[in-house]
Amino acid sequence: MAPKTSYRSDDTPIGVIQRLRAALLAGGGAISLNTAALWLSDVAHLPTAHGGILKLLSVWFAPGIDRTAAFMGWPHARIVLVGNPSFQLSFHLLVGLLMAVLYALFVSPSLKANSVGKGLICALVVWFVNAAVVLPLTGEGFAGRTYLSVAGILVFAGAHTLFFLGLAVGFERMVEREPLR
Repeated sequence: MAPKTSYRSDDTPIGVIQRLRAALLAGGGAISLNTAALWLSDVAHLPTAHGGILKLLSVWFAPGIDRTAAFMGWPHARIVLVGNPSFQLSFHLLVGLLMAVLYALFVSPSLKANSVGKGLICALVVWFVNAAVVLPLTGEGFAGRTYLSVAGILVFAGAHTLFFLGLAVGFERMVEREPLR
């Protein structure tokens, strides 16, 4: 039996492009699942953590953004952008796709686990960083507990885990279906 071709050992430009393609497709599906789960929680009037990274970045880069916006004649650009649902959704989707690319290029080849294990490990690590660093820095406390109920924290953790499981399983299945040459 011939050994199975593995994407882990193919660092050629073609191999990287194929991994990126698989990452973007799997990441697009995974971020769509995540976004739908968060939207359903909003429809059910169950607040979850939203936009922690965007809030944090807008605070960190506020002086530069505000100076640039004022120079351009848009004195309230940061407030308009950060508070705009379309911008928030676009940012959410972009971050999801960026995480998918990082997963495909660095995480998946490094972790020695099956796709479900990889997804759960990523979900736990990234959730913990968000809960212990990002949300406290935005004034929301550990895991957002300043403003969220236990149910809201759990639903957010579930939607977050859904993203990483969908990404890991989808990516691995795409790579197995079209092994790199």
